[in-house]
Amino acid sequence: MNGQARIGVMLEIRGLRLLDYIFFLLFLALVVGSVFWSTGNKDGELRVEIEASGVLHLMPLTSDGALVLEGPVGETHVHVANGEVFISQSDCADELCVAMGHISGASDWIACLPNRVFVRIVAADGGIVDGEVDTGAF
Repeated sequence: MNGQARIGVMLEIRGLRLLDYIFFLLFLALVVGSVFWSTGNKDGELRVEIEASGVLHLMPLTSDGALVLEGPVGETHVHVANGEVFISQSDCADELCVAMGHISGASDWIACLPNRVFVRIVAADGGIVDGEVDTGAF
C-alpha cells in the first residue's frame, strides 16, 4: 500500500472523510453561537417613543408619567403607568386610539391618526427584547 492510499484510508473513518467532520464541527459551532447570540439580550430595558407634530418624545417604560400632545384636531393624553402605555383621551371623532387599550410589550404600538400621534414600545438599545420577533413582520 503506498503512502497516499494509507492517508486516504486513515481519513475515511466510518464512511466520513476529514472535511465532513470539519463541516460538522463548523455547523455545530454556528448553531451554538446563534443560540447564545439570540438569547443574550433578555434583560434589555424598554422605552416608549411618542411621535407627535414632528417631535419625538422618549420615556422609560419603568417610570410613570403623562403627556398631553396637541394635534390637528385637539389634544391626545398619553399615560405611562405600571409598565404599560395607553391613551386615555383624544379629541378625535372615533377615539379608536383609546379603544386600543394598554400596551406593554416590545414592538407594541398605538396610533391616533387624526391627531398624528404614534406611540410604540422599543428596546432602549434598539435590540430585540426577550427573544421576541417583531410581530409586525408576520
